[in-house]
Amino acid sequence: MVNSGGRGALMMDWLYEFFESQSGKVLLGVLGVVGGIAVIWSFLHWAGRRTRVIKVEPQPVRIVQEPTPPPPPEPPLPVINPQSGRPVLGRDKDVETLRALLTGPAKGVEIVNSGAVLAGHGGFGKSTLARHYAATHRADYHGVLWADAESRQSAISGLCAACETLGLETPEQPQESQAKAVVAAIARQVAEGKPWLLIFDNVETRADVEGLLPAGAHILVTTRQGQGWAGWAPFEIETLPFKTPEDPAPRLLMQAEEPEAARALAEALGGLPLALVLMGGFLKAEGMGFAEGEAHLKEAMARAPVNEGYPTSLLGAVRLSYEKLSDDSKIVAQLCSFWAPEGLGPKLIANAPGGPWWNEDWVTDLMPEPIQSLAQDPFRIRDAFTELSARSLLTGTGDSRAMHRMTALALRVIGENALAPASVALLAAVYPGGGGEHSAQNSKNYPLCARLTPHVRALLAGGATPDVAAWNYLLNQVGGYLDAIADYQGRLPMAEESLRIMEARLKEADRDLAVAHANLGAAYQRLHQWEAAEAALRRAVALHEAHRPDSADLADSLDMLGGLLVAHARAGAKGRLPKAAKLHQRALALRRRLFGRRTAPVALALNNLGAVRSDQGRRRAAARLYGAAHSIWRAVLPEGDARLATGAMNSGASWLRVGDAAEAEPLLREALAIREAAFAEQPQHPERRNAAGWLIACLLVRARAGVNRGAREAEAKRLSAEYGFDFAEMERLSRQFPDLPLEA
Repeated sequence: MVNSGGRGALMMDWLYEFFESQSGKVLLGVLGVVGGIAVIWSFLHWAGRRTRVIKVEPQPVRIVQEPTPPPPPEPPLPVINPQSGRPVLGRDKDVETLRALLTGPAKGVEIVNSGAVLAGHGGFGKSTLARHYAATHRADYHGVLWADAESRQSAISGLCAACETLGLETPEQPQESQAKAVVAAIARQVAEGKPWLLIFDNVETRADVEGLLPAGAHILVTTRQGQGWAGWAPFEIETLPFKTPEDPAPRLLMQAEEPEAARALAEALGGLPLALVLMGGFLKAEGMGFAEGEAHLKEAMARAPVNEGYPTSLLGAVRLSYEKLSDDSKIVAQLCSFWAPEGLGPKLIANAPGGPWWNEDWVTDLMPEPIQSLAQDPFRIRDAFTELSARSLLTGTGDSRAMHRMTALALRVIGENALAPASVALLAAVYPGGGGEHSAQNSKNYPLCARLTPHVRALLAGGATPDVAAWNYLLNQVGGYLDAIADYQGRLPMAEESLRIMEARLKEADRDLAVAHANLGAAYQRLHQWEAAEAALRRAVALHEAHRPDSADLADSLDMLGGLLVAHARAGAKGRLPKAAKLHQRALALRRRLFGRRTAPVALALNNLGAVRSDQGRRRAAARLYGAAHSIWRAVLPEGDARLATGAMNSGASWLRVGDAAEAEPLLREALAIREAAFAEQPQHPERRNAAGWLIACLLVRARAGVNRGAREAEAKRLSAEYGFDFAEMERLSRQFPDLPLEA
């Protein structure tokens, strides 16, 4: 019997031998191909049962639009006229109260002293609080502007400081029209969602800022007059708390090592911020403790006269520092107390000995010998200013020092106004005046006039000046400068004060009294106060007729009165022209008799009469009169004299009016060249612009007539851009002038 294992082995041997044979190899190859196909088919079948085939249909392309990012916020403008000062303590709650008032229904905030609505107490920190509010909420405003506004003109100047920031033309001499352009630009930005904060500091009356407040802006006004601000949100500033050593008053006084003594001294000072600062300077300079300082303060306060114009504690603090000063520093402190709060410095005193009037008796007689000696020693002056700064009576450095108004008032009380005459004399010694290169109306002297004029204004406002020749000199020279820069509102109080002095000092027959009336009339005329101007000028004529009937003074006053009537006629009162002509004819006859036919005074009379004939429509007569005046001026005046520009422009304009643009053009070019030289530092001076306007019109008239048209139009466009004229408007205006001469 054969077992199964043996049979299997025999089977394997047989298979081996078979597949090794040729037939077996063929069979094996066939089986391999068939098996491979089967394997592949089985794999695909398996895979097909487990995999979905996705048919991709073509889809339209979709572009996803990314949202446009909002434009980055416009960066805030730089603070205009930024203010600095002492650290502020204890006013954070006040700041937030102001914020609530400004963002509420009120249109502005009036900051007044606590209860001081009739007489202006100072030293409560009105300006400091306004400064602290501006610093705290700077991020809430696109623009912030600080304007010292003790007068309307200073408010105008403060606003004009924003011209460059707002992309407006920066004026050489700030004018109200330019300030109102700033106001309009700020109002537009506010309407666009760009908030503004304006701070008008030390406003005397609401009238000083009327018409200068941008609609929609936040406005802070600091003022000593709490009345007259209906419709504004009132805010009363209180003194700083001093009940505990941690309260702001003792902390402001000094970082106290004796907290209770500091608190008691702060209480004695009534928490008045300015008094605290001054007392702190006194203690530091003297190396004195708080308790000792309080004893000295109470003794000084006991000697202080009672006056509602200042707190007794402030006067006591100022007196303590003043009494410890050197003699030189006492003199300088007293002098500074009469001048403007800002722009104080050693040059105000040291420059006087080099001034044109230093050796005149009417100047030096007002200065005691110690002041004359001090004024001639710059090192002593510098040391005095340093000492005053160390005792906190002055702040700032160099010639940019400042004295708080209440400190100045206290010093004047202490000194009983004794140095008011000397403060006048020092300014009079150096203020430009007279004729030629020293004239206040010489544009080269304008920068000096601009620095000194605020101090003359402060003397006028202080009311302590003596009725002396030096003071009247300052009033007249400042008035002339203000008239030259077109600050007519500022000129008027100078003319009024000069007349007051003349009436107090002089008899009716004195020439200077009539001149003062004439100057006042001219000031009223500039402001179009016709009746007041005519009354003052007629009074001047009457005084000269009574006491100087055949004088040049009478001729001058006749011409001034005639000029007033012409100006009034141009304002609508046409019936004044015949009377104006008679006045100018009288002046012409008188001047011919006094000076001869071809003299500068006669030329002026001819020019004035030409103005009347022009306004009467007698244009050829006007052209002949203007031409005669200009011919005389050319013969007798030095080259570049401003009167040559007047003659050339009037003559050129008259020829343009009658249709002879060829005759007019060289005259108008001459006028512009003279005025550009005279007012080189004031590119937009009214007289420069006036001459430029006439020349532009003449160029356009000649271009229309076909005389080198391209070049003249190009020049007219250039001048229009330079002087701020609208070229299209100038083209329209030029069409009123004929291209060809009219019949005589």
